[in-house]
Amino acid sequence: MDAKSHWLSTVLIAACLGGIGGWFSAYQQLQQPLARLNLVTPVFVLDRAKLIQSIPPNASQEQMTKIVDDWQSQAKKLSNAGYLVIDSTAVVAAHSDLYIQSQGR
Repeated sequence: MDAKSHWLSTVLIAACLGGIGGWFSAYQQLQQPLARLNLVTPVFVLDRAKLIQSIPPNASQEQMTKIVDDWQSQAKKLSNAGYLVIDSTAVVAAHSDLYIQSQGR
């Protein structure tokens, strides 16, 4: 074996071992955060009072029904995606980012 091929094989082995070591290190460091994420249930808050306030006073029965159906549909989609959806009357304190904003109508 000449010096060039010996040097090339050494570099190749070192690169492979470095890659494997980096992957293993990242894998070990992510184990604990990923395990904690599996224990957390994501929560969204739906504010029924704001929904009712957002309905225009001259809205027809069909419009009101559509708004409420859209609200329930949104809650169902979140629930199917694995989120816990609660009404704002059950909330003692929550960050404003957790509240679902109704779309402008």
